[in-house]
Amino acid sequence: MAMVQEAAVGVPDGPASQANAGGADRWALAGMVATPLRWVTGWLFFSAFWRRAVLAPAKLDPTSPLWNGKKINDFLPHSLGIGNMLEWLVTHPNVLQIFLVGFTVVEALVGLALLLGLATRLAALGTAVLSFGILLGAGWLGTTCLDEWQIGAAGIAGSLTVLLAGAGPWSLDRLWTRRFPGLARRRAVQLMTTGPLGQDGQPRGVARAAAVLAVSGLLITLATNQAFAGGVWGPLHNDSKAPHLTLSNATLTPTGDVALRVYRDGGPDTYGAFIVSATVVDAAGATVERFDAKALATLPRTAMTNYYVNKVVPGKHALVVPLAAKADLRLAPANPVQLPSGSYTVVFTDVSGLSWTTTAKVP
Repeated sequence: MAMVQEAAVGVPDGPASQANAGGADRWALAGMVATPLRWVTGWLFFSAFWRRAVLAPAKLDPTSPLWNGKKINDFLPHSLGIGNMLEWLVTHPNVLQIFLVGFTVVEALVGLALLLGLATRLAALGTAVLSFGILLGAGWLGTTCLDEWQIGAAGIAGSLTVLLAGAGPWSLDRLWTRRFPGLARRRAVQLMTTGPLGQDGQPRGVARAAAVLAVSGLLITLATNQAFAGGVWGPLHNDSKAPHLTLSNATLTPTGDVALRVYRDGGPDTYGAFIVSATVVDAAGATVERFDAKALATLPRTAMTNYYVNKVVPGKHALVVPLAAKADLRLAPANPVQLPSGSYTVVFTDVSGLSWTTTAKVP
């Protein structure tokens, strides 16, 4: 209890001052109780910087396969409200690199500030905003459970709690506010650091703020849970579980040249779609043209135009389509064919047996 009572140091004696001291004690206790959330939330964000800058610097190297720009690309297919921004970034890799470095620096600053309890409420506001951005971008990802959604939702909840409670006595904010009590009483300083938020005898403002933040956090959690997984009223779904391709813009020449756009808009970010067969089927269901795994694995790079950071590439045994990769492909038959006019179906088949189709017409 002694540490809580320290919060009242520097307050003059008297009835009003005693009331102020009691209020300060309560805020110090609130900040102390919120310390586990402050420390854990702070480490979640500071550790992102620590991983990229110290433990695995390749994550910030655009020439490395570990570059985090690829993860930003992974967010694109089912992001909420920020898809246009993400798409612009992944089509401008140089700007994406600047964004990643800046984002990492901000994560380091707000994370360290929470850990130390320095400008605590301002830092908590920063982690709340970052958590919300992560939730909108990556909340749909998670092969076995809603991994990224849980991280984003928990980050928002922890940040909002610390935003209300402040840092308490175990913080740098508490050290300097004890040293400069006059400065610490200023409203703007309290809003950015720690200490009482409401005037003594007028707790309604604080209660309203707590209610608004609690309801906002819950609504964000429920809305994103429903959007990403149907987790509120169903049906449940998981867009990260199995690869999914969208085929579009298909054209077919009488000599069998196939052109189409491939976009992998679903499935795990750690596992590609491995296309082992591309066939052209006529209206009667007969296969009139087939590109096998060997043909696809040896497809020249000049036969594909990639749009994003994640790229469709020929692999050792198949055509590899990573998550969120988009490319225009051109397939030319090894042997000449003659296709009559009509409608055809182009079928891409994954090594797992999954297949996706689109239609094309021979004029």
